[in-house]
Amino acid sequence: MDIWQILMTPFSWLLKLFCQVFDSYGIALFLFTIVIKIVLFPLNLKGKKGMIKMNVLNAQVQEIQKRCGNDKERYNQEVQKFYAENNASPMSGCGWQLIPIAVLYPLYAIIRRPLKYMMWLTEDAVKAVASAVGWTDFTIGGSNELILASMLNTGNLNAAKAAVGASAASVFIINFDFFGIDLSQVPKLMFWENGLNWGSIGLFLLPVISAVLSVVSSLVLQKTNQMNKDQPAPKMNWSIMLMAPLMSLWIGFALPAGMCIYWIANSLLGMVQELICGRMLRKDYEAAQKEMEEQAIKAKEAEKERRRIAAEKKAAAIAAGKDPKKAHQKKSKEPGVDLSASREGLRAYARGRAYDPNRYPVTPYWDPNGPAKPAEEEPAELTEEEKAIVAQSNPELAAQAEAAEKAETEQKFVALGEKIDIEAAPSDNQLPAKESEDNGDYEEAYAEDDEEK
Repeated sequence: MDIWQILMTPFSWLLKLFCQVFDSYGIALFLFTIVIKIVLFPLNLKGKKGMIKMNVLNAQVQEIQKRCGNDKERYNQEVQKFYAENNASPMSGCGWQLIPIAVLYPLYAIIRRPLKYMMWLTEDAVKAVASAVGWTDFTIGGSNELILASMLNTGNLNAAKAAVGASAASVFIINFDFFGIDLSQVPKLMFWENGLNWGSIGLFLLPVISAVLSVVSSLVLQKTNQMNKDQPAPKMNWSIMLMAPLMSLWIGFALPAGMCIYWIANSLLGMVQELICGRMLRKDYEAAQKEMEEQAIKAKEAEKERRRIAAEKKAAAIAAGKDPKKAHQKKSKEPGVDLSASREGLRAYARGRAYDPNRYPVTPYWDPNGPAKPAEEEPAELTEEEKAIVAQSNPELAAQAEAAEKAETEQKFVALGEKIDIEAAPSDNQLPAKESEDNGDYEEAYAEDDEEK
């Protein structure tokens, strides 16, 4: 007896018990699924509670996402810390759904090899049984052992028991007939090849029924997960919605029909289980819905407060004239030339008439291979909404900001008028000869030389 046979003993023993008591392989699979659902029901209930908790915390997770922006590393750290503080896990609501799928592996092994796992026969004993029933070229593999189990009947049972010797007591007949359908066969897409009869049509319908029930089960699950009847249904993820029925079809047409019976029973019992959990957790759903509404109100108030603070800060900057954009606009070149900066010895304009030491400010070095350069935010004027918020919370500051904006607008108009006057003025080529003579300050530089001469 290998390790896998030991691990599968509870499943095989349970399925064997139902087969011997009810003398029907299909009924045994239904009862087997019921027992699995009952055993896993506490985990299912715990998973539903975890899902309710995650729905409540989802609003706060969205706030963390807004606060972190595009910084994914910071977002992941804060979300993990938030889940740890609230003792929550994002997988708590869906992990239990994977357990019925995990049961498929041992169940498939038991269905495929019933003589090994249900009758505990060795490979030599299985080959002996095949010889006793007249299957001379029998090989262990695929579904051969399942077909061999379906060949056992009252006529060859004694011969099979005599062939296995000491293990004869564990050999029994398995009734694979379920409403006229042989559950030891594998359903086929082209079911009409060997003639149309209820057996072939029924085998074809089993995978189709299991796929349809998978879709219905998903819809019932989605409906029961809503907090209340007034809550709008979430958007369907069709890729996930279609995964279960496609898996059902693949299992149905690739494996023996007994797997379809398990999948059908699992979908039917899953819907019943969801309805029971919905009734048991009705108070939890109502409490969660109430808490979510309270959180929505708090989030709305927090957003309103954030906008008020941002608007007041912006208005204060405008009123104080500290807006970087407007400070740049106010900066203008003073009339005349700084002779001390351009002078070299006796030459007043050694560095040029228009020399300005501050014309090209020093730009701080930024490593292109280093961290990303922070984007410079372009300041803007107060919007109508921000003006209303500031006027309501701080009327004095709103008046100062409005006055500063009016003054800035007047300066813009004055600057625009000066620009128009300069453009309209005649150029140096259009001036008379006497007016075009340069009366600049360069004569001062040679005044001392003239006096010495």
